[in-house]
Amino acid sequence: METQNDLSNWDGFLGSNFLSAGDLKSEDDIFIVVKVELDTENGRPMLHLERNEQSFKFGLNVSNSTFCKDAGIKTPKDLLEKKILFKLSEAFSPTAKKIVPTLRIRSVK
Repeated sequence: METQNDLSNWDGFLGSNFLSAGDLKSEDDIFIVVKVELDTENGRPMLHLERNEQSFKFGLNVSNSTFCKDAGIKTPKDLLEKKILFKLSEAFSPTAKKIVPTLRIRSVK
């Protein structure tokens, strides 16, 4: 479990493991949802994903949440154990003030 109170491992102490556009090796990469929780910082669903024994976090923005709902996923919790495939896209980053690479969900199985 990833918490600052768990001293049995280094999880939560070594920086971020958020999935980024650079982590996508191919649009055929399959990520399995192993946990769904609420991101307390922004109030959005946070997915914990695994791919080939690697773990990632992925926060659902409005575009990806809408995709999931339109794909027939009734609630964020229903994403648990689903297979997700991503595609590379671009979006404007208000922080960087420029267009940056990003990930969009292309399939939920």
